[in-house]
Amino acid sequence: MKATRFHILLLCAALIIVCYAPTLRGMFDQWWTDEDMGHGFVVPIVILWILWRERSRWLVLPMQLSFWGFVVLAVGAMLQLMGALGAGLFASSTAFLITIAGTVLCFGGIPLLRAWTFPFLVALFMLPKLAVVYNQVTLPLQLLATKIAAGMLSIANIKVIREGNILDVAGHRISVVEACSGIRYLLSLGFVAVVFAYLADAKPWMRVALLAASVPVAILANALRVAATGLLPALDAGAAHAISGWFVFVICLAMLLLARRVLNAAYYRFHA
Repeated sequence: MKATRFHILLLCAALIIVCYAPTLRGMFDQWWTDEDMGHGFVVPIVILWILWRERSRWLVLPMQLSFWGFVVLAVGAMLQLMGALGAGLFASSTAFLITIAGTVLCFGGIPLLRAWTFPFLVALFMLPKLAVVYNQVTLPLQLLATKIAAGMLSIANIKVIREGNILDVAGHRISVVEACSGIRYLLSLGFVAVVFAYLADAKPWMRVALLAASVPVAILANALRVAATGLLPALDAGAAHAISGWFVFVICLAMLLLARRVLNAAYYRFHA
């Protein structure tokens, strides 16, 4: 039974890959060319590893064919058609995930779909950026990063003048452009937070808590980088700029570790 289910899933996976080859190519191209989506390459690998790690739990579930799976497949097909007609890569990529969910529901029923819920949620991190949302949040994040960075420099008793998304630090002007809005930190750190919570903590709510904590951490980390760039102009471009980005990301990881310890301490204190 296990072998039969495994072979069915492999056959379905092969068919889905063939049908969605143009969509997958578009996703890979964005992961390769868009620095905000560089983590997308890692997401499928992590998902496959999670499924393999959890195989003893879902392989023993009974096969339950479900008619509702065909309904979900129909929704995925319609969304894929919309993407092909001009709705964009996000629609086609979403259709790809819906089609996989529909296939799982067809051949495994609700129990198998429930067992695969977490991998499906992780898969959301590999979807392309939705242009409408991205364009709406980019400028506010740029202005927020500029404002917080100016506050950090002022607290350090460093003269700074803020004009919109531009900082003037002792005569050195830096512009917090779209690439410095912090979207990159938000997406990649959110992904890392969810996976870290899965590995380090058995409590499901910890995944949601660390994902929520990653938002202010990413915003503060990006502002810190902007402030450091204003203070040290050499960090504005080149290798120093890239290295500073990785250094700040390591700080973000340390803050997530601290957040988990604080959350666990509070949890055990109130459940003692």
